[in-house]
Amino acid sequence: MGLMAGVALPRLSFYFEPPSATLQRAIEEASDRALSGTPVRLSIKSDSVSRRGYILAEALIKREVEVNSLASFLGTSENRPVVLEWQKLNMKNLPDSPGWRFEPEVIYFYSDGSCSPAKISWSAPNAPASAVDEYILTVTGYCVMLNEK
Repeated sequence: MGLMAGVALPRLSFYFEPPSATLQRAIEEASDRALSGTPVRLSIKSDSVSRRGYILAEALIKREVEVNSLASFLGTSENRPVVLEWQKLNMKNLPDSPGWRFEPEVIYFYSDGSCSPAKISWSAPNAPASAVDEYILTVTGYCVMLNEK
């Protein structure tokens, strides 16, 4: 039994990763994508009561606007207007658990490697107020846990 537990426990603990590890990987992935030239923002899809919820990732994408004019119809318009818009970004390492909260409510990652500083917190559903994990995200993308247990 002890041998089986010694083999199975590390494999099972892989599936129960702490929120701090998934948060750090998501921050690194967002920063890497922003460094590649696409600004990224993280926000919360939350309920209105607790302002806690799931983390959403979006990228700032350039899109050409269709112009309903004779010049564009004939193909003589060379300079089409460009619009910047936020579109959903599929990130591999985004935490999939609810209970997240950002202060301010949106975190931006820029192409120079910096990000907007924020206070990030996470709590399990129906957890007491004392069981909240709090993190500080610095401008350089460094994330540190405030209340280590």
